[in-house]
Order: sequence, then C-alpha cells, then structure tokens
Amino acid sequence: MTPEVERLRAVLDGLRASVLKKLAGLGEEDARRSTVDSGTNLAGLLQHLTFVESMWFEEIVAGGKASRGKRSMRVDPAVPLRTLRAEYRAACDASNEIIAVVGEADAPVTRNGKTHDLRWVLLAVIEETARHAGHADIIREQIDGQTGR
Repeated sequence: MTPEVERLRAVLDGLRASVLKKLAGLGEEDARRSTVDSGTNLAGLLQHLTFVESMWFEEIVAGGKASRGKRSMRVDPAVPLRTLRAEYRAACDASNEIIAVVGEADAPVTRNGKTHDLRWVLLAVIEETARHAGHADIIREQIDGQTGR
C-alpha cells in the first residue's frame, strides 16, 4: 500500500472511530431517537454508513455486490444496536482489506461507465463519513449534551 493510500485510510479510520464513539454508552432508545425533523438518528446513520462502505468498496472497487447495511436510515426495530455496530466494523474491515489489496491511489475504478481511481473513492467515502459524523455530533449533543470527537 502506498504512503498516500495509507494516509487516506488513516483519515477514514479516524472518522469511522468518531462515528462509533458517538454511539458509545447509548441505549437502544437513545440511539434510535431523532432530534431533527428529518427523523435522522444515530442508529440510522450507522446503518447507512455500513451500506456506504459496502457499496463503495465491495461493489464499486472490488466488483462484487454490496452485502451490508441499507441505504435507508430507517432501522428495523428488531435489529439491536450491537448488531449495527458489528456490521459497521465488519464493513470497515472488509473495506480496509480491499484498500490494502488494491494499494495504489491511481488504480482504476469504474463507476457508472466512468473511470476514476482508488484515491477518488477514498475521498468520496471520507466526505460521506465526515458529513454524517458531523450529523452524529449534533444529534448526540441534543440527546445528552455529550460533545467532542
């Protein structure tokens, strides 16, 4: 893996950890509680980010099928928070394995008939994760006042 890819993955890993930290210490009810009109909640953000990881890396980069998470932020009440956390961690681990195998920032990746590179995919996932980590910050603060990364 090139130093550039290692740095990009390190940034992504930091954001992933930040998202998981926003769920630390929360029970099922608080994780599903929305404090905004859109209905967005922390469990839903985690489910969606699991899909983001799977879609970008398993499907687009590796050419397989997205196997984890759901695009939707509406979580089935029967799915416990521990399962959502485990699925997110598994998706991130699978993504990191794919990143390591590809290894080169310039490695070509095709999406919707357009050729990009691994760097472009990493930046897209960093952007998506950072945006939702920010949402998670606000929601967590509204739930119990906890702030910080």
